[in-house]
Amino acid sequence: MGNGRGRIAAAGALALLALGCTMQPRRADAPPPLNASRAAREAQINAQWQNHPVRELIARWGPPRQVLDIPGGGNPPGFLLLYPRDAGTGCVDTFSVLYGAVARVRSYHCR
Repeated sequence: MGNGRGRIAAAGALALLALGCTMQPRRADAPPPLNASRAAREAQINAQWQNHPVRELIARWGPPRQVLDIPGGGNPPGFLLLYPRDAGTGCVDTFSVLYGAVARVRSYHCR
């Protein structure tokens, strides 16, 4: 019987500990949640680079780490440029590019 009470007390203590951890307020100087900073990065880079020539992107960011074909060519046809992971957000910076007389950035995605 004493053993059952010990387990119940331990389970209750663990539940209170877990509840206390989840209810801690964020410090004012804490960085924003990763998802918020990733979404902000995606919005900012899209606003900056959509419809710009790829040559401008490469001139600013340097050569991509990888260039990938989109299976079936994509719709509209294009390819992907992958850059190294951003240390601040954890994003693998990925640009989709449209083929054309001048290859242009279609969109940026944080992956």
